[in-house]
Amino acid sequence: MYSKDYPNLFKPLKINNLILKNRIMSAPNMLLQNVDGRPTDYYISYLEHKARGGAAIVNLGELSVGDGGCHVPELIKNDDNLPLVAEMAQAIHEHGAIASAELTHGGSKIKAAYNTVGPMGPVAGESVFQKGSHLSNENIAKGTAASELIRIPIKQMDYDDMEHVCKQFADTTEYCLHAGFDTVLLHFGHGWLFSQFLSPRTNTRTDEFGGPIENRMRFPLMVLKAVRDRVGPNQALLMRVAGCEPVPNGFTTEDIIAFLEKAQDYVDMAEISRDEITRSNASTYNGYNLNVGYAEQIKKSGKVHIPLFPVGSILTPELAEQAIASGNADGVSMSRALLADPYLPEKTLAGRRNEVTPCLRCLTCSDSDNADRHIICSVNPLIGREARLGFGEDIGKAQVSRKVLIVGGGPAGMEAAIIAARRGHEVTLAEKGDRLGGRINFSDVDAYKHDLNNWKNFMVERVGALNIRVLLNTEVTPEFIADHGFDDVIVATGSEPVIPKIPGIEKAKHATEIYNDPDCVVGDNIVMIGGGLIGCETGIHLSSLGKKVIVLEAMDKALRDAGLLYKFGLNRVLGEAGVEIVTSAMVKEIVDGAVIYEKDGEEIRLEADSVFYAVGMKSVNDLYFALDDIKGRVTLIGDAKKVGKVAGAVHTGYFAALDLGKI
Repeated sequence: MYSKDYPNLFKPLKINNLILKNRIMSAPNMLLQNVDGRPTDYYISYLEHKARGGAAIVNLGELSVGDGGCHVPELIKNDDNLPLVAEMAQAIHEHGAIASAELTHGGSKIKAAYNTVGPMGPVAGESVFQKGSHLSNENIAKGTAASELIRIPIKQMDYDDMEHVCKQFADTTEYCLHAGFDTVLLHFGHGWLFSQFLSPRTNTRTDEFGGPIENRMRFPLMVLKAVRDRVGPNQALLMRVAGCEPVPNGFTTEDIIAFLEKAQDYVDMAEISRDEITRSNASTYNGYNLNVGYAEQIKKSGKVHIPLFPVGSILTPELAEQAIASGNADGVSMSRALLADPYLPEKTLAGRRNEVTPCLRCLTCSDSDNADRHIICSVNPLIGREARLGFGEDIGKAQVSRKVLIVGGGPAGMEAAIIAARRGHEVTLAEKGDRLGGRINFSDVDAYKHDLNNWKNFMVERVGALNIRVLLNTEVTPEFIADHGFDDVIVATGSEPVIPKIPGIEKAKHATEIYNDPDCVVGDNIVMIGGGLIGCETGIHLSSLGKKVIVLEAMDKALRDAGLLYKFGLNRVLGEAGVEIVTSAMVKEIVDGAVIYEKDGEEIRLEADSVFYAVGMKSVNDLYFALDDIKGRVTLIGDAKKVGKVAGAVHTGYFAALDLGKI
């Protein structure tokens, strides 16, 4: 319970009838996964491992309260499903955590594919037409464009509709509590129904539910009162709300203070987020402890007395301790940090802080989850797959110990080496360069890739802490492998830049050279050929150095290799950095001091002091194909197998090492 390094983080807290063993809440960071309205074993096991990791409260995510308000697939709340819902709660309880369910209503952001629709039809605070999000999976499969579909009218709620939603929330709360959940987290943020009422940007009503904040909070308070009346005064209720909506005509922190002053009559704790998608889904381009400042303002008002748990890029135990010790928060809600490593609380309390896997803030988790795929964490291959793989932090020893060579010390090679060593194999890691890290060593220099750099350094330290023989400046050949008698070889030789066939390309350099040799950046006017992630993110780095950057992209859209939410945030940063992107720009030639490109049939000369390119990478795997005569298993992983991001490198490295010595 006590930690001298984190005395506030591991201090118990009582919230109404609940006793929290520490001040860490696992935020609802994976959509409630269900098939045909029934929770899956994957999701139950996912919740269990969150609890095993040591969080005091574990939330299941985004449970829609009923038909007409679903923006995610609905959990069917009937007697037949009750045992499975109860199993979710029990899986959390078994490890001493409090089980909580996040309840939502999408309002104008519902998805028609997830609603039948109920007796009200889709409802929101105002009459609108839903824009695009109504595309069903069937229509997507048919390739139907949004413009070809009839837009769905969203009805402005009348009083009967409001009463119905009040009942939906009270009924769903009662169902969850009956199933064994200790509490619910009522979602009043992130642009869903109640946020739509609180915001003057979306609430343009002229009746008693629109206008000043006293009116805009009227319906949200009705719902809170209905839930409280249903469960009684001694049942803990939690709420998620944004501390601010930092967009034009959005609600202010003062509005939220006024709302919470009334809401605290019905709820016992508030999680503080923010309503703005590129910041509520923060990337590596954002700061840390993002919403602690809102919690501070709310506390300093002197009007709100319930505990506040801010959420948002609270990535480490140090950041969490700092937020609580400052008096600006009573606890913290951790989201992606507990995806990257669900065991962060237990490891920290046990004095194993150095073993906590850092989060990249790459948003691969959110982008995979919101794409209705199985959730993916770049640095944690196990998350969401605990039921299938049958283990968590303890991966156990291999049945047979092997003498293993891993070729390449980038992300894939380091991951394979770490897992192989933990499994009890004799591991040699050979790297042709003078240090480990591979291509992500650029993060040592990049102005914004702090999270990636933290993870890279963590991986290098993990390699050093295990019984792994590291050979630097070593070029591996088939003869080298044969001479040393390795049982198995894992090839992680990475990738190299594609050189575009453009006249004058010898006058340009690849974007990565900017990090390897900063002196190659001459002058202030820079042209980057290629508008993918590498080109655009390198452009942001150059902008931080005071350079004027223009990115030329041949396709009609830039950042095609970026996930949806990450792209939202990155586009904002590109705009703030002043990086100009020209799409449908076909580069014809690079000449001294300029780039010639064609757009819309017009040839344009663009002056440039320095020209760089980033038009893709290609796998380097010649060694793999040269090892067909080698005895034993030879496995190709990472970019050498398929060019991708950190997730591909880590996942292929992990499972390649896991398969060693299995029989």
